[in-house]
Amino acid sequence: MLNPDFSIFNDNMFAQVRQILNGVTVHTNEELIDVTVGEPRMPPPDWLVDQLMAESKNWQAYPKAFADQAFLDDLYVYCQSRFPDIAGQFDMDDHVVPVPGTREPLHLLGYCVRGAKQDSIALVTNPFYHAWRAGALMAGGEIVYINAAAEDDFLPNLASLGKDVLARCNILYLCSPSNPHGKIASADYIAHALQLARQFDFLLVVDECYIDIWRQTCPVSALEVAIKIASAGQLQEGSDPFSHLIVLNSLSKRSNAAGLRVGFLCGDRSLISAYKQIVANGAALVQTPLLRVAGALYRDDEHNQLIRQHYTTSFNLLADHLPVIIPEGGFFLWYDVPEAFQGDDVACALHLYAHWGVKTVPGSVMAQQTEAGNPAAGYLRLAIVHDHDVISKLGIRLAGFEKSL
Repeated sequence: MLNPDFSIFNDNMFAQVRQILNGVTVHTNEELIDVTVGEPRMPPPDWLVDQLMAESKNWQAYPKAFADQAFLDDLYVYCQSRFPDIAGQFDMDDHVVPVPGTREPLHLLGYCVRGAKQDSIALVTNPFYHAWRAGALMAGGEIVYINAAAEDDFLPNLASLGKDVLARCNILYLCSPSNPHGKIASADYIAHALQLARQFDFLLVVDECYIDIWRQTCPVSALEVAIKIASAGQLQEGSDPFSHLIVLNSLSKRSNAAGLRVGFLCGDRSLISAYKQIVANGAALVQTPLLRVAGALYRDDEHNQLIRQHYTTSFNLLADHLPVIIPEGGFFLWYDVPEAFQGDDVACALHLYAHWGVKTVPGSVMAQQTEAGNPAAGYLRLAIVHDHDVISKLGIRLAGFEKSL
């Protein structure tokens, strides 16, 4: 009765973590520090409660599959502040649609391209966020994983893709800043990916849910890259400036509003049109009151600056205790397993849990084994989302752990 393809979800990374740690005897009295889930612990701005109350009168309205003018105006203010080079450079009504977070649209985009090519391939960054793989499954055909390994500066090695693979590709999932590495893709890297998408006629999906969480270098958006290419005359006159591109943006990390479930898609107008049809006929829509609240969050920069400062301080606190490489963006620490464990990230995770009361995600469960190996093996992912007191305790424990080796 069940779709046999769904067996791919049986190796969900969190299910694997529970299985790995199940039955492990804990040998410490220290309070558990769980850094497995990338869920913000800071609250959203205080004024959000008042905004929600003020919008409660609008629950009678059916949500729409398209962005109304009020939300588009809010996004225009956000773009003026965050991406000034693209503000006013395209018709938002044709290129933007609100979404209930990014997880659902990431996999529905796969449905949008399903059947576009025979014997198709969906390309997924490895290690991967589970919704990218779900989208690849929805796209039909074969799933091919592109390793983002240390030797390639933790970015998927696009040069490793042969023309035969690219010709069969119908969708490619990238992420910047990346999960789990926190690596920011350069404008040149994104431009190359977009060039391949246009040359070989596939959809480039760039997950930018961490684009407003960064340290020193402000991440460039694929939307900015696309507009720059169009402005340089590298597209046929009258062509869609976002041809073959979809970018996802969310308030979950930018505003500590993961429970609000609001963001937006922006990109290729033909894909946006198809996506509107899908959600209008059978998927979740963003409720009007939540759309108004989301718009207020997108208009406000001050709370996001405080959030960025919080994470910068968190990583600096860790660096006070041990020699970590602070990621360029996002809030995950991609922790290199000490030599004593000979690259066995599962053994390291078990030891940290049993003897130090720190619960982590072994990197190897976040990626698929490929001919070139598992690019996430030998690492742990730690979500640095707690308050600063807990992060300081985490740094002390990790330092003690490393010293004990």
